[in-house]
Amino acid sequence: MRFSHIVVTKNRPASLLEALRGIDVAIPQDSEIIVVDGDPKRSGEAIVRQLEGRDGRAPIHYIAGMSGICTQRNAGLDAAGGEVVVFTDDDCVPVTGFYEALTQAYEDPRVVGVTGRVIQRQTMRIGSDVHSPLRRMVLGAGRQGSMTRFGFRRPLVDLDTPRSIEFMPGANMSARRGSAIEVGFDEHLQHLGGYALCEDDDFSYRLSRTGRIRYSPSAAVHHRVVGEQTRNRREFDRAVVANRTYLFRKNFQPTPLAKLGFAGFIVMLFAHRILNREWQGVRGLLDGLRDVRRGNLPGG
Repeated sequence: MRFSHIVVTKNRPASLLEALRGIDVAIPQDSEIIVVDGDPKRSGEAIVRQLEGRDGRAPIHYIAGMSGICTQRNAGLDAAGGEVVVFTDDDCVPVTGFYEALTQAYEDPRVVGVTGRVIQRQTMRIGSDVHSPLRRMVLGAGRQGSMTRFGFRRPLVDLDTPRSIEFMPGANMSARRGSAIEVGFDEHLQHLGGYALCEDDDFSYRLSRTGRIRYSPSAAVHHRVVGEQTRNRREFDRAVVANRTYLFRKNFQPTPLAKLGFAGFIVMLFAHRILNREWQGVRGLLDGLRDVRRGNLPGG
C-alpha cells in the first residue's frame, strides 16, 4: 500500500524536523511525504531541504503559499498520489508499526478511514477526565467512539481494543484518498490565524457516513501538543461555541432532544471553565454565544 503522509505546519521548524525524521525512518520507500507550509516566510523549507536526497527513502515534497489548516490539508490532498492519505500534526511522531497497522486495517475494502492511539501528556484540568461525572451526565449512555446526537464525541475508554468509530483526532487521521477528496476539509471553520477548531470531527464524521472508520491501537503517534501553550484562551473558546454550533446545524438533525443535549453541552463548558478558574475561557464562551445570536457563524 502506497501512503501519502501529509504534514501541515506553520512556523514550528524544530517540531517539524523531529516529526519528519520520525516519519522518514518508518514510512515505506514507495510512499511519499508532503509538507504544506503556512508560514509566509517559508520556515519549513530549510527543514525539508535537509531531508532531500536521502538514498533509499520515500520522496518528500514541499508546498507553500497558502495558510489555514483546512486549506493546507486540502492542498496536500490535491498533491497526493498514494492510495491512502495520512494526516499527523507537525508535533507528532509515529510509533514503530504505525504503517503496518494501517495497512492491515485497510485490507478490509469497507474501511475508508483508520486512526489510532494519540499518546500525550494528561491534562490536570478538573472535569477533563473521560470518566468525569459531568461528562457522563451530559453525554449520556452510548457506544464509545460514536458521536452524540448533538455532535460531541463519546470518548474511547478501552484504548486497547480495535473497533469501528465515528471520529478521528486531528493529530492522527488517515483515509482512502478518493474518499478523502470527496469529503474534503471545510475551510469555513478556519479561525485564530488559520486554526480550524473541530475540523477533524467534521471531516471524520462525514467520512464515517461513506464507510467504516476503524480504530487500531497499534497505529499510534506520540503527540507533544506544542501549540497549547501559546493558545489565546478567549478566542479559542469563542470558536468552540461558534464552530460547534455551525457543525451541529450542518451535520445533525436539530430535534428537540438534540437541541436540549447541545444546550447541556454548552452549560457543561461553562461549568468546566469556572471549576478550573479559566475566566478568559468564560469570556470567550460568552463571546461565542453572542456570535451565535447575531448569526456570526462560519460560512455566514
